[in-house]
Amino acid sequence: MNKINNPIPSFCLPDTSKINYNDTCEKFVDIEHYSDGKIKISMQYFKAKLNGSVNIAFVRKGVADRLIEALSLLPDGYTFEVLDAWRPYDVQLSLFNGYYNHIKEENPDIRSEEELHKKTLEFVSYPDKSKKFSFVHSSGGAVDITIIDNNGNQLDMGSEFDEFTDRSYTDWYEKNNVNETIRNNRRLLYNVLCSCGFTNYPSEWWHYDYGDIFWSYYTGKDAIYSSAFELSEVNQNNG
Repeated sequence: MNKINNPIPSFCLPDTSKINYNDTCEKFVDIEHYSDGKIKISMQYFKAKLNGSVNIAFVRKGVADRLIEALSLLPDGYTFEVLDAWRPYDVQLSLFNGYYNHIKEENPDIRSEEELHKKTLEFVSYPDKSKKFSFVHSSGGAVDITIIDNNGNQLDMGSEFDEFTDRSYTDWYEKNNVNETIRNNRRLLYNVLCSCGFTNYPSEWWHYDYGDIFWSYYTGKDAIYSSAFELSEVNQNNG
C-alpha cells in the first residue's frame, strides 16, 4: 500500500444532532474468533475490573470484515490489538461518572452541574437508554485499536489509551513535529483503517468507527447500527 504514510488531516468533533438512521440489524461477532486469532484483544476495561465489562471484543460483522481487510494492508510482522469494542451500559456509565468526578475535582471553580456535565461530554458520551442510537460503543460500530508487533509490543503512539490530553488528538504529531516515529505510527493506523471505510474520532488516535453515528456524521451516510445496552442483547444477535 503506497498511501500508509499520508499526513493525517484535521477534523472537527462530530455533531450528531441531525443524523439519519437506517438500522440494518447486522449480527455481532467475536473479532478474535472471527479473525481466527489473527486480531488480538486486550480489553482495557475488563482488565480495570469495571462493573459489567466483558473480555470479548464484540463488533458488527461489517466492522469485522473491514478490520480483516485492513489487517492485510499492515506491513509484515504487525497486527491489530483491540483495546475496546462493544461496551455495556454499566461500563459507559462508570466511565462517565468517573470522568465527571475528575472534572469536578480538577476544576473547583466550576460549580454548575450543567457546566460540569457539558465539560464531561467533551470526552465521554453519556449513556442514554431512551435513544435507539446512543453512545457509539453500544452499537458494535466503534472500536478502540492499536498496532502490535510479533512480540506483542504496541507501537509507540505518543499517548496512552484513554489519556485525555492534547497529545491524544490524532493529528497532534502532524501539528507538533516532535517525533517522526510516533507521527508515522499514527499515520499507519489511520491510513490503513480509513482506506477500508472507517472514520476516526479526532480527539482519540485509537478510536475508529464504521456504521455508527460518528461515522454517519463524517461520511454523510445513514447510521446503520443501533445500540445494544446489555450482553443479553448482543448474544441474541450474535453470529
